[in-house]
Amino acid sequence: MMNPFAHRVSLNPQVAAVSVFAIILGYMISTAWITNESRFGSRDADQRERLALGTIDQQDKVRQQSEEIARLQAQLTKLQNAVGKDESAGRLLNQSLQELKLFAGLTEVRGPGIMVTLRDGPAEGTDSMLPTELVIHDRDVLKVVNELWSAGAEAIAVNKIRVSARTSFRCVGPTILVDDNKIGTPVVIQAIGNSEQLKTSIEMPGGIWDEIRQTDPRMITVEQVSKMDLPAFTGRTGFKIGEAVVAK
Repeated sequence: MMNPFAHRVSLNPQVAAVSVFAIILGYMISTAWITNESRFGSRDADQRERLALGTIDQQDKVRQQSEEIARLQAQLTKLQNAVGKDESAGRLLNQSLQELKLFAGLTEVRGPGIMVTLRDGPAEGTDSMLPTELVIHDRDVLKVVNELWSAGAEAIAVNKIRVSARTSFRCVGPTILVDDNKIGTPVVIQAIGNSEQLKTSIEMPGGIWDEIRQTDPRMITVEQVSKMDLPAFTGRTGFKIGEAVVAK
């Protein structure tokens, strides 16, 4: 799927202009430094006499070239300064784009955090429970994900599927759909952030941890991880109905 943040590098018109001016300046400077002797040396006697008498005023031409060189040098300096500002702005823009891609989940991310594993309960169960109580449902996954976001998680993945602001969870038969991806148990939820804070939030009394453990303690485990990699989001990113509002 096309990444809306992807961009092509194009030639900056100002860079091209600087290159052209540099070539022109080089040529004009080289011609301006040619001496009268070198200019006249290849001409016959009559031509040299006419030039010496001022019929063809080479000195005036050299003066005009010098003035033109000075003008072009000033313009070249302005263009170089503009290019320098553009490069600085370009670096800031690229940095902002990378941060935005990271925030939107469109790039891989690495860091510490926790791993929550949800498993179906034992097949035999107990006489006092319905079979559906021993199965991990979409609502269980959603509760864990929401709790992690609330606790300050910076990035989350469910069974290696990156979670975004538009990710949905729903049960379809014996499987869980994460967006359009079918997954089964065990469901491994990885979250990057402050591992101690995330773990404390998940194990908070009265939360999803207590809720699942009341059925069977083996159905949920939490593990702190020093470093892990989460993949980039690969789902839908475009808009068909809505459009951006440009600030005035």
